[in-house]
Amino acid sequence: MRFTNYIWDFDGTLFDTYPRMRAAFAGALRLQGCERPADEIMAAIKRSVRSAAESYAEAFGLDKGRLSADYRAIEHAMPIETIIPYDGTDGFLRAVIAQGGRHFLYTHRDFTALEALRRCGLEDCFSGAVTADDRFPAKPAPDALLRLMSTYALVPASTVMLGDRDIDLEAAKNAGIAGCLVDPEHFYDAYPASLRCESIDGLYSLMVVARR
Repeated sequence: MRFTNYIWDFDGTLFDTYPRMRAAFAGALRLQGCERPADEIMAAIKRSVRSAAESYAEAFGLDKGRLSADYRAIEHAMPIETIIPYDGTDGFLRAVIAQGGRHFLYTHRDFTALEALRRCGLEDCFSGAVTADDRFPAKPAPDALLRLMSTYALVPASTVMLGDRDIDLEAAKNAGIAGCLVDPEHFYDAYPASLRCESIDGLYSLMVVARR
């Protein structure tokens, strides 16, 4: 096995939540009379919801604070059943554990990430977590990763951050650990990631099968 400690981003890496997030952001735009194409919204929130709110507010004269608040309210009101893991997630997590590995979570999402893990029967796969409720500086700041590494005595050479955005890998770099880009839609083809894959199955081949 290539690494022993796996630190996971949540949205777009562990769970397929971007359709939900896109719908919530579209709803927030609509409340201010702004209709935009779904693929455009997806590309914008893939960078970050905060930057999407800033760019749409500037481009269309919207209230940025209201846009962010409406997005959060709409997204939180959606059924938790729409927060679903990617296919193969359970198998990958347990394959790593069976070989002596551990999993951790680092997400900008709040407590709903932990609720989703419990609902999907994945909570027992994780040894520790940092969410937005812990109030660490946002990625790419390394503070949350460094806290996980210190708390759980994670050896940097054996630790990898798994994420779907450049800020995940930048946070990993700033914390002195490896990063792996999981990018099924090829949003970050230009990003110089030394480790990358397109799916959980690809991650399994890259991290587990290749090192048996």
